[in-house]
Amino acid sequence: MRSHSSSRQPWPNWLAAVAAGVLIVAPTVCSAQSAELAGVHYPTTQKLDGQEMVLNGSGISYRAVAKLYTVALYVPRKSNKASAIMGEAGPRQLRIVMLQAMRVDELNRVINTGIEANSSRDEFFTLVPAIQKMSDQFGLLPRLTKGSVITIDGSPKQGTMLALNGNPMGPAIEDPRLFNAILRVWLGDKPNSEVLKDALLSYTPPPVLNALD
Repeated sequence: MRSHSSSRQPWPNWLAAVAAGVLIVAPTVCSAQSAELAGVHYPTTQKLDGQEMVLNGSGISYRAVAKLYTVALYVPRKSNKASAIMGEAGPRQLRIVMLQAMRVDELNRVINTGIEANSSRDEFFTLVPAIQKMSDQFGLLPRLTKGSVITIDGSPKQGTMLALNGNPMGPAIEDPRLFNAILRVWLGDKPNSEVLKDALLSYTPPPVLNALD
């Protein structure tokens, strides 16, 4: 988690709630890259803006030993480098499938605090209007149940679009920086989990050498 300097201006009430939520929602994550994950089937391709995207990687988010959700990343071209994914000009998608019931505000906090942790102070505050629109859309959802599917689409034509079980959560959020800011929750320099980051990038760490050899 990122510490907050006392020199900052007081946050709006919803941002203060986000910060407070970090202490409550701090899941550890274990993951694996697969098209079949914890009983969830992720097809190898998806389409957005009429363009085919491929499954780049997928993983499971845990809190302690409890499986919370799976997440998959779709991109036009596979890459194991976060910088290449961030620089992609085509459509991209994050697809989250709940493995247990969860309050909507918990997932919203995970995303908002991850954006804050991976943004400069100035960038974060310029993103606040777009983040607020996203939070407003999350706030209209019922409690997430096991099997709920949330998609976050990054469309070069329309912006960032959120949907629950295929139904749009609201209009596209036009700020072109928002989708990459959301991606950095899992792929940034301070990701939600390094292990999940590796899974989404289909990266396999080299084996640890035996120190006794």
